[in-house]
Amino acid sequence: MTTQTTDPRAIRTRQLIIDAFNQLIKMKNFDQISVKDITELATINRATFYAHFVDKYELLDSVLTEQTGAVMKTYFTCQEQLSKDLMKRMFLSIVEIHESMNTHCRRGYNTFTQMIEEKVKGQLERIFANLLHGQKLDAIVLSWGMYGAYADWDIGSTVRAEDYAQEVAEKLWAFVQPSA
Repeated sequence: MTTQTTDPRAIRTRQLIIDAFNQLIKMKNFDQISVKDITELATINRATFYAHFVDKYELLDSVLTEQTGAVMKTYFTCQEQLSKDLMKRMFLSIVEIHESMNTHCRRGYNTFTQMIEEKVKGQLERIFANLLHGQKLDAIVLSWGMYGAYADWDIGSTVRAEDYAQEVAEKLWAFVQPSA
């Protein structure tokens, strides 16, 4: 994995790469995008790309991490106390992540839904573990349960996301309340 830098030129170049990738993913499926496509659109050479990312998969991983984290930050902060309301907003952030990715990356969305799932569950697990003071197994159960509930809702539920989120929060709160 590559290292982060604070050099403004490196930060600008990294952003050029990410912006080029984001433009390409709107027009092509991920498997159709090459490093050459990215470097040409970003107007950099291949060596510069590889100075920032190992390959396009690491680039995708970085973009997904950044985008899922950014959406989650609009719904909640990690300093909040665990509550039903927080769980509801966590669920709604998952809905927003998928809607945003599907809208902005329509052609490539289905290619990396599994990666989105892994990112979201991992971030939720870390947040729950922190809120539960390191209770890792509970954090895993909550993150996977919440994501599983999202998957169930997404398959074709006719219930509004907000109403389903409330129900999920109630169920998950009943699980965690005795230990909270």
